[in-house]
Amino acid sequence: MKLKLFFASMSVLGLVSSPALAATPKHKHHHHHHQHHHMVTHQTVAAHPDYKDMGNLQAPVEVCTINQNTVILDGMTQSVGRSLPNPCNPGWFNRVQFSGGVNVDVGKWGNRNANIMGQNYQRLALNDAYLNVSASVNDWTKAFASLSYGNPTTNANPAAFKNWGAAEYNAAYANNINGSSANLIQLEQAYATFSNFEVSPIFVQVGKQFQDFGRYEIHPISESLTQVMTKTLATSIKAGFITNGFHGSIFAFDDPINKIGNSAKPTNYGVALGYDQINDQLGWDVGAGYLYNMIGVNDIAYNVVNFTTTSGYNHRVGGYSLYGDVNSGPFTLGARYVTANRFSAADLPKNGVADLTGGTIAGAPTLVAGATGAKPWAAGLQGGYGFNAWDKNQNVYLGYQTSHEAAGLDLPKNRWLAGYDVDMWKSTDLGVEWAHDMAYNLSQGGTGKNTNLVSLRAGVKFS
Repeated sequence: MKLKLFFASMSVLGLVSSPALAATPKHKHHHHHHQHHHMVTHQTVAAHPDYKDMGNLQAPVEVCTINQNTVILDGMTQSVGRSLPNPCNPGWFNRVQFSGGVNVDVGKWGNRNANIMGQNYQRLALNDAYLNVSASVNDWTKAFASLSYGNPTTNANPAAFKNWGAAEYNAAYANNINGSSANLIQLEQAYATFSNFEVSPIFVQVGKQFQDFGRYEIHPISESLTQVMTKTLATSIKAGFITNGFHGSIFAFDDPINKIGNSAKPTNYGVALGYDQINDQLGWDVGAGYLYNMIGVNDIAYNVVNFTTTSGYNHRVGGYSLYGDVNSGPFTLGARYVTANRFSAADLPKNGVADLTGGTIAGAPTLVAGATGAKPWAAGLQGGYGFNAWDKNQNVYLGYQTSHEAAGLDLPKNRWLAGYDVDMWKSTDLGVEWAHDMAYNLSQGGTGKNTNLVSLRAGVKFS
């Protein structure tokens, strides 16, 4: 036994190797334990070889160790404790998965100057090209990261829309709260999940992710009015549970902008509860969420900055969201609702720019006498029908959306939406969507105009 312990110890130190230990090499940095990168070949003999049977002598076994100089070099580059490429871990491909996709908006017809939040007006735009990486680290730990690039409408020319503030497709994508027009490769999401649902219904997530406030599709052709008022992307910590279809969570994160007079961004939090019954024949879900401060919603923070002109906000307001979906055979129906408490007039006036002197955000505007804060809400209902024709899966959908006191968020009063998409080939989808938007009238902070926008989308997925 002592002899076995001796050889095991020497093997860990890289001096002697045994097949049993070579089967599970690891690359970890510890202060008192160094392993090596270089491939070293050792000849290992059976514990009790029979000299008459030389076949008991095992063939040379390749054992991977990590060179001490490499470990020292990692320390010199401040990389101790990091997960580094490991040649001693040939089974990585069993635990790491890759997937991705490309969504290209290849055409825009109609009014491309309506200045509505959540709409992409670029004639040709790489709306979203993404690469997802997930890893099953062990039974209790999983990791996910998403790299994304896109160049839809950003605040590239704010002067052109100073009367209403320049709307964007997605202020959350590059945390574009203060008007940067850069389109870069973004680490859109990156978080770790600690859970083992075979043992416990509890989970914890830490990292950058979209928060559990409302339900929506990431990077759609057009963001719904409720998505603009719920989309919250932030680095957070979240704890929750999932059991028998019931699920809930509580999460905390820092707001994207400061409160005026504070040097640090306040910490926000939210809670969510829901139930999902997944079934192709008859399935449904329902859920509700609460957000302590609606400034945490990226697109709301973006528009509040337009009014305050100080890159901050004055007062906190809470908000609530509701969602529900049902599917039966080829039919689907979904409903969304989100509302906020009343904002400070200095952060978001009830009638948007109509409550500012001169009816413009330009310069240093002041509130007109008697102006009050907005209490915005948005709602939407959308139905779809899926079918197979010409050996291709297809879908048509129709929706209606409406809002209240949301002109300051660059949202229309009402919207009709219709679309069609087809799986043209494997993992290749083509779609067309028409949006008919009816703006708030001039006295309520809108343009008073009706606009139409037709968009084409080509999407490819791979895994």
